[in-house]
Amino acid sequence: MTDEQRFLLSLVIGVVVIVVVTVLLHRILLTAREINRLVLAIWTGGKRIAANTVNVAQLQRTNHLAGALLSSASSIASSAARIGKATSK
Repeated sequence: MTDEQRFLLSLVIGVVVIVVVTVLLHRILLTAREINRLVLAIWTGGKRIAANTVNVAQLQRTNHLAGALLSSASSIASSAARIGKATSK
């Protein structure tokens, strides 16, 4: 094998290696972009879940207060009924 043939062989091998590395780097870049897109979707979903969780806690407080209000309303209704009976006689 002559020096010229060795030079051409090494040149061809170098070009093949560069092409393979370029393809692999391009695939890595595409994968990184896809991961970034998915992470952004997860982040957005997580923020929405957190916002809904805050609302659930507020609904629990509202239910507690509504229960107390219902208890008071029942007492008022009983008193009003007694007053109604007393005044109708």
